[in-house]
Amino acid sequence: MTTDMVKTWERFTHVLKIYNAHSLLNPPCTTEQIQEVDKKFNFDFPPPLKSLLALNNGQRIDDEGIKKGIFKSVSGWDVYQRHVFLSLEEIRKAYKSFIDDEALVEEFGRNEIPFAIAPSPIPYSQIQYREAFCLNSSTGIVSLIWTQHIDPMNPPEWQIARFKRAETLTEFIEKQIEFYW
Repeated sequence: MTTDMVKTWERFTHVLKIYNAHSLLNPPCTTEQIQEVDKKFNFDFPPPLKSLLALNNGQRIDDEGIKKGIFKSVSGWDVYQRHVFLSLEEIRKAYKSFIDDEALVEEFGRNEIPFAIAPSPIPYSQIQYREAFCLNSSTGIVSLIWTQHIDPMNPPEWQIARFKRAETLTEFIEKQIEFYW
C-alpha cells in the first residue's frame, strides 16, 4: 500500500466526517478476503484497489435503507450522481455483471473493474447500475462508464460511453475531496 493512497484516503475520510458520511464506511478487508477474490477473478486484482479495500471495504446502506453514495460525479448534461463505494463482494458481482454484458465487453474489454456505482432505477435492466467508476486493471486509469443500453431503438454503442476521470485511484480520491469543498 502506498503512503500517498493512505494519506489521501485519510484526508477523504476526514472530509466525510464533516458531512456525517464516514459512518457509512465498512471496516477494512483482510488480506485473506482480498486473496480469495483474486482467485475468483482469475487474475490479479489491481493493487490500488486492494490498497483501498484494505482501508475500508466499501460502504453500507444507511439506517433508512437508502444507499447514499460517497463518491460524486458529474456526467451527461450536468447530471450529478452519487456513487456507492462497493465492498469486495459487491465489486465481484458488479464485475461479473459487466463481463456478462457482450456490448460492454466489446466496447471496453474485460479490464474495467467497477468499484463505485450509481444504482439503476430500472428493475428489468441486465446491468443493475446505470454508470460506474471503474479502475482499468492494465493501465490504472479511473473512468466513469455509462453501462446501460436499454433503448431498443438505438444501438448499444450509442448508449454506453467511457469518460476518463483520473490517471490513478489516488488522483481520483483527491478529486473527490475537491468535490466536497
